[in-house]
Amino acid sequence: MTKANRIKAAALAGASAVTLLLLGQIARAQTDDNTRDFVVQGQAPKICTIATPTLGAGQLVNFLTLTGGTLQVDQLTDPTTLSTRAASAEVTFAAVCNYAHQIVLESQNNGLWRSELGLTPTPTGFSDAVPYTATLAWGPVNNRFEADASARQIRDSAQAVDQPVAGDVTLRLDIQPGATNLQTNAPLVSGVYRDTLRLTVEPQ
Repeated sequence: MTKANRIKAAALAGASAVTLLLLGQIARAQTDDNTRDFVVQGQAPKICTIATPTLGAGQLVNFLTLTGGTLQVDQLTDPTTLSTRAASAEVTFAAVCNYAHQIVLESQNNGLWRSELGLTPTPTGFSDAVPYTATLAWGPVNNRFEADASARQIRDSAQAVDQPVAGDVTLRLDIQPGATNLQTNAPLVSGVYRDTLRLTVEPQ
């Protein structure tokens, strides 16, 4: 190879090396330009819901079938003593709350009170109200609520729940035999006895 050819070959080799180096830099720049980060986000609102109640299978003693939101005692009084007969029922509410919350059980009357209260006086020796208990189960909560019929008034119980919960709220109602607001086994004055229980899930 002549000296001129060696110089020419060396020059070409140098040019190729420069070209490859430049191509490598261009490829790296293209890779950087084709990569982008972006954020995808959404928000789940705070929601608590409770469905209509359903009757627990096989959990009904001296109660008639649940109709809508009404649960009726079959025979409130014992035919011999005219005092309270035992009764129990369990109802469930499908529910979900996706944040920390509280569940509140409220009795409008603090017991089953005779609807005619105030219209006619209660005769001596007779009772006009029936106490009962309500046991509430929801997630980590297991609470016993006493509607003791000591006075006709609103009574409630609130339980804090420090986590989201999904599932069933279970509410069991129990009336003890002979339970009255006067004394055990006191006879009940005739009439309709009722109370309204309100179940609420809400922010703490």
